[in-house]
Amino acid sequence: MQSITILSLGAALASAQFVPPPPPVLLTTTKSAVLPTLPTPFSGVLTNQGAIIAKGPVQPGYVGLNGPAAVQSNLPAATYVATLPETAFNELTGTTVSGSIRAVSQQGGTGVTFTVSLGDLPDNAQYGPFAYHIHDMPVPADGNCTSTMGHFDPQNRGEYYPCDKSDLSSCQIGDLSGKHGTATGPTFNTSYSDNYLSTSPGSQYFIGMKSIVIHTANTTRLTCANFMQVSANGTSGGSTGSNTTRPTATQPAQYTGAANKLVAGSAVAGLAALFGLLM
Repeated sequence: MQSITILSLGAALASAQFVPPPPPVLLTTTKSAVLPTLPTPFSGVLTNQGAIIAKGPVQPGYVGLNGPAAVQSNLPAATYVATLPETAFNELTGTTVSGSIRAVSQQGGTGVTFTVSLGDLPDNAQYGPFAYHIHDMPVPADGNCTSTMGHFDPQNRGEYYPCDKSDLSSCQIGDLSGKHGTATGPTFNTSYSDNYLSTSPGSQYFIGMKSIVIHTANTTRLTCANFMQVSANGTSGGSTGSNTTRPTATQPAQYTGAANKLVAGSAVAGLAALFGLLM
């Protein structure tokens, strides 16, 4: 009798673990830093977690409403590091992305040199390639990557038209992968200089109060971390917020792709009930 009950509970649990992903949201009006101007003709674009899923064509000469980005020069000597947390924001891809993004400027220099080191990326064929951007807000204490809002975009360019790599001043300044290439798994390492970002707190292009977010190909947010200033002795300073945020236990499942996904909360609850019967 007990074995039949266990089998029944197992079947019920299996059916309860999977729910259809929420549908994309159709955006039909302007939205700052996402769709500041409407293309012509235009019937709307689908978005996922606030980001446009399918971009339009590259539009040479297109710049933000506030004009092209300005080259950042005469910077201080500074290092900022965003270290990804040990707990994934999106646990449903079967892996937790690890690594860091380091940003370094030289005294009196121009632009920031980024070193990107990522590991344990999900299956590239299913989820990649992986975009990563500087987002406008820091990661809050609960680790919720959606709270970082949209891409860092003081020029209010938006993301409908992809970055034109022949003119990086016309791109969203926070669109690192758009300017310098997306990541592919399972490991990814690259380094480059970006003249349109700053380590100077007085600049509108300052990265110190911002975050980094790693996305799947359909823009779902996988993980995120705050940029923390590193002092001369290699320790993190406390001026840019916590970099050790973790998702809360009640964090809702974040979907990736069109396939049905496991709901971790219902799985845990079902297993707890099952083990209770076995005791």
